[in-house]
Amino acid sequence: MGWIIWTVVWFTILSLIGIVALIFLIKPKWWTGDEEEQGTVRGVCVAIVVTTIVVFGLWTGISTLVRSIHQVPAGHVGVVYTFGDITGQTDEGLVLVWPWQSLVKANTQVQTLCFADRPETCPDGAHLVGEGLDSFSTETQNVFIDAVLRIKVDPGDVQGLYRNVGKAYVNKLIPGSIAQVFKDETVDYKAVDIAPNRETIRANVEVAITHELQRFSINVDALLIENIAFEPSFEAAILAKQNATQEALKEQELIKAKEAMAKQVAATAQGEADRLRITAQGQADANRLIADSLTPLLVQFQAMQRLADNVQIALIPSGQGIIIDPAQLLKSPSPTPATP
Repeated sequence: MGWIIWTVVWFTILSLIGIVALIFLIKPKWWTGDEEEQGTVRGVCVAIVVTTIVVFGLWTGISTLVRSIHQVPAGHVGVVYTFGDITGQTDEGLVLVWPWQSLVKANTQVQTLCFADRPETCPDGAHLVGEGLDSFSTETQNVFIDAVLRIKVDPGDVQGLYRNVGKAYVNKLIPGSIAQVFKDETVDYKAVDIAPNRETIRANVEVAITHELQRFSINVDALLIENIAFEPSFEAAILAKQNATQEALKEQELIKAKEAMAKQVAATAQGEADRLRITAQGQADANRLIADSLTPLLVQFQAMQRLADNVQIALIPSGQGIIIDPAQLLKSPSPTPATP
């Protein structure tokens, strides 16, 4: 539209200049002067007319080329507008359109959208499009979620998306849709169950938001939950409960350790008792076997075996049936007479 307006303006201005010059050429009687002056005026008028035509031609040609040639970068498509209406789209690369048409470059690459209260928490390359996704649990406990959504527009129907939603489709469609989907999902969980079921919630929300955006030719590449938070008072209560639970578990472990130690001591005592009983039983059995095998003669023999070689006196009770004569046992050997 702008190209047509400027073309009409330049054509009007240059046409007026050319018409004035032509009038002077056609009606030379309008000015006085000798032939030489009239020749000079005619030359100037001719130059003006020629210059006007050349300037108009150059401007029209250059502006037409500038308005018609466009470079669409990789990962984009061109949406063609004709007098404000979308009339088509082009692929990436060097494209030509009519000078009265305009071309808008639409991104078809993966876009990373961040939803967080603090922009510094968004990953590198992410575009902050909204605040954190406020939701609530079954007991209406507030839940604050930071999430990252990766989307990609279908290159084959960008003009349909621009025609039905507009160039600002991200801000129009996604923040409200993803916030509502999260609310519909977390309301089925108690507050204390949301964090343990984080992956289940993420997967369900991803399926729901994918179905919602596919109607507009927007594909969901991935949904990530960066953080889940609650009211400070609720988080403090959860922390206190966790600490109490940990202390209780610690006490239970101490009790179990003491019980195990007591069982170990009892087992040790039982083992020692069993050892002593077995030893005593063995000794008793040995004594019984020894007692059963003893005879008076064996006792006397054992007594003689235990006498030392240098024993000179032996006290033996009389009247006990001892067959050994103490006199003979203690009698010193007679000296052997020397041989003359």
